[in-house]
Amino acid sequence: MKKILLLAVSMGFVFVSCKQNPNPSSQNNLNQIRKQKIDPALEKGSTNDFATQAAIGTMMEIESSAIMIKRTENRDIQNLATIMVRDHLAAKRELQAIAKQNKISIPQRLPDDKKAILARLDSLKFDERNHFYAQLMVKEHEKAVNLFRAASTNEAQPALANFAKKKLPTLEHHLMEAKRNYKIMQIIKGDEGGEPLKISQDETTAH
Repeated sequence: MKKILLLAVSMGFVFVSCKQNPNPSSQNNLNQIRKQKIDPALEKGSTNDFATQAAIGTMMEIESSAIMIKRTENRDIQNLATIMVRDHLAAKRELQAIAKQNKISIPQRLPDDKKAILARLDSLKFDERNHFYAQLMVKEHEKAVNLFRAASTNEAQPALANFAKKKLPTLEHHLMEAKRNYKIMQIIKGDEGGEPLKISQDETTAH
């Protein structure tokens, strides 16, 4: 009976956009990540706080999701991670094009604190990894939605302001789906979120 209930709940949270069951391996996307090299053109120019934070957030969502595509067998998490890689790779390319055109310097590698979170994610096992990733996506997208919402109205650079407006609905949808997946992971875990809360506290300390 419990298994039937869990299955029904899980099915209720499956992405509407994932009815085609995207290939969990997503090797084409992962190959694109591996092949990317430092672009000298993106290391020159002025800095912009929104562009910097957006670049770091996008890389974090891509790289954490790439880990999950390779490491999880949970279909809900596979679907979430596949969508994250797809959408954030597209956003990354758009941001880089804007940066080049407007001579804005943006980071192309994650800072050490973000790398440490990825290392921890990669070190976890099975359900614990799924819990950590789902919660990480909630946290990252809460930050991203706030960042992009503010930039859509306050950013002085027109191209970046338009980029923020364009991507905000996608990020809001990502946040909604991340929260749904986190609920699924809590149900599967059979707890009330005590362990994920501990992970969140540890992650905050890592920052």
